[in-house]
Amino acid sequence: MKDFYEILGLEKEASKDEIKRSYFKLVRKYPPDRYEKEFMEIREAYETLSNEKTREQYDAINFLPIEIKELFDSARALIEEEDFTAGIRILERVLKLNSELLIVKSLLAETYLKNDNSGKALKMYEELTAAEPENAAFAGYLAEAYLSRGWQKKAIGAYNRAIELDSDNISLWIGLSDAYIKNSEYAQAREVLEKALDRDADISDSTTIYLKLIMLNISFEMYSEMYKCLDKLAELAVNNVEIKDNVAWTLSHIGQLLMHMGRDEDAQRVIDIAMKILPEDKHILETKKQIEKLNKYGEEFEKLESDKKIKMEVIAFIGFEVIPDSFLELELDGMDKKVMAYFHEYQIVREYEKFRSSIQKLKKNYPNLYSIKADFFEKAENSIERKKMLSSYKSEMGKFIPMLGGMLGVEDDEDDYDEEWFGRNFTNDDLFDEDVELQEPFTREEPKVGRNDSCPCGSGKKYKKCCGK
Repeated sequence: MKDFYEILGLEKEASKDEIKRSYFKLVRKYPPDRYEKEFMEIREAYETLSNEKTREQYDAINFLPIEIKELFDSARALIEEEDFTAGIRILERVLKLNSELLIVKSLLAETYLKNDNSGKALKMYEELTAAEPENAAFAGYLAEAYLSRGWQKKAIGAYNRAIELDSDNISLWIGLSDAYIKNSEYAQAREVLEKALDRDADISDSTTIYLKLIMLNISFEMYSEMYKCLDKLAELAVNNVEIKDNVAWTLSHIGQLLMHMGRDEDAQRVIDIAMKILPEDKHILETKKQIEKLNKYGEEFEKLESDKKIKMEVIAFIGFEVIPDSFLELELDGMDKKVMAYFHEYQIVREYEKFRSSIQKLKKNYPNLYSIKADFFEKAENSIERKKMLSSYKSEMGKFIPMLGGMLGVEDDEDDYDEEWFGRNFTNDDLFDEDVELQEPFTREEPKVGRNDSCPCGSGKKYKKCCGK
């Protein structure tokens, strides 16, 4: 279990100012939009240790009776493992032994919320805020509980009270903005975020708020306002080592979001801003490349997709070059895409006559798309080159087969693969259908038996000449 002082990188004798400085430093490193889990740990540690009463109780945990200490520790361990129901049972038991422990009540209420027991969480937070009216964390958690119940107006009141007690806690400002959004008061949501910027905010807070404003502007199609925020955010980030990586990373994902929304020009502008902040970042460069491809070929590819005269395998093959990875919902490392593209190449070469007409139509009617893989198609058209390509694919087959087999739900035993299996005509009509999911890889329960190993039946023969036939 993580100690709150360790999370903040502090000694147990740390002052209130040191706790606050450490909080700001860590939030710059782990902003909520990118590191949600780490941010929540930092927030919990800060909110517990920044309040005198809860810090006093947290420090006293080690001096509790051994039974209570062991129960509390086991509950925290279960909650960290997301076994909320078991954690709740133990914490409820602790409170029966000692009903005055605020730190236990706070953890129990928080776990109720995580376990969707918002009614119980609400009741406990109301008790906590009544007992400790000056505790900003309790007021903020009460607001969260109200919001989870759909009581937006009560949440707004609780968030405002919490901000009065601790205006430095960025989570409270974001929560208040969210409460206004859920209450359909969008102007007020923007006003809250702008007010948060007007105070003497830490640079990490300003970054988080600008990103929140950008997403709010996108939601309501206020793109001119979005660019104002983007320009200010870029000014903050471009020369700040602490935040530039996180800001550029987030802008890259905003660019992908805009691309998904069909706002290709906006996506291009956002990624260009990210490039100014972090010009050598591989992820941003790849996103920029994908956006540029989609802008160049997207409209023509849409026409190709609906062309019934061209086989789906050829369309899919071009699609791997044009469609961004995030649209295909493949693995981030690109391996799924590489394997599937390899499989399509092999299939087209192996059954070239079947695809000849489609390739000719592609060349005639969609010259820009054809040009992407022109070298491949021209080689495949030549019978001598085609034989060389087939030979090359077969020699490379070993490293791709296990991955392809796993994606298609086939047992991953290399000895059981051969050209006949790899040459099967898998259809790809549903390749770009959002409802289609790749099967989970097959997991072998019994030990692996190779085709040249002794047969497990005990006959003394090789497996491939006995049961492996």
